[in-house]
Amino acid sequence: MSNRHKKNKAEKRNYIVWTIRGLLILSLLINLAFIIFQLFSDHTVTKEELAEALNKRVELLFWALVTFTLTFLPDYFEKYQKIHIPYILETAIVAFIYAGIFLSARFELYYQVFWWDDVLHGLSGVIIGFIGFIAIYKINGKYSMNISPLLVAVFAFTFAITIGVIWEIFEFGMDILLGTTLQSWDLPDTEILMGKPFQGSGLRDTMSDLIVNSFGALFTSIICYFLYKNEKKKSLDIIMREIFPS
Repeated sequence: MSNRHKKNKAEKRNYIVWTIRGLLILSLLINLAFIIFQLFSDHTVTKEELAEALNKRVELLFWALVTFTLTFLPDYFEKYQKIHIPYILETAIVAFIYAGIFLSARFELYYQVFWWDDVLHGLSGVIIGFIGFIAIYKINGKYSMNISPLLVAVFAFTFAITIGVIWEIFEFGMDILLGTTLQSWDLPDTEILMGKPFQGSGLRDTMSDLIVNSFGALFTSIICYFLYKNEKKKSLDIIMREIFPS
């Protein structure tokens, strides 16, 4: 790939990533301005209504800040871990973070679109599975990559599953500490979810997330298995050249 082509891809990636970051900064400023205005203006609403409005803005402010911070994860790995994440994967990760955290909170997509949660968790299994595949080279590249294709696939699968479990623990903790509804424990029994109504929406939502995440991870692990089995040299050359350049 020519240097000019790489530069064009990098510029496109930077445009998309910084557009997302710009939207997050705009949201931060708007919500902060709204909070300040509400706190120092004459109120014609009750304290309960004011508190509800402020809580929503503070929540959006928090998620915008969290999302904005997480968009710099690829830059962190590039600068401090010397891992060059391919432009397409980096853009996909940033866009996924933006959609999965901020857009979901801003437009309540988990409640408005019944399949939104499943799609995100399925995609997370796919994306994180490939990250796990890359991690194998990071761990073993300087020693020996004479590894069984099955072990590579199992590692990619379990890596994605582990991250999915950690995320569910995070949601559980947030619901306890901040009173959020990340695990959808307040949904009605008629909501479309796996399982039976008597199991509760919180458990059903959590298990649905983990099951869908597992299918995404399984999809990636199968691809990794055949890539490593049939195209080992080519795959390792691409990883060494594109992700861990000397």
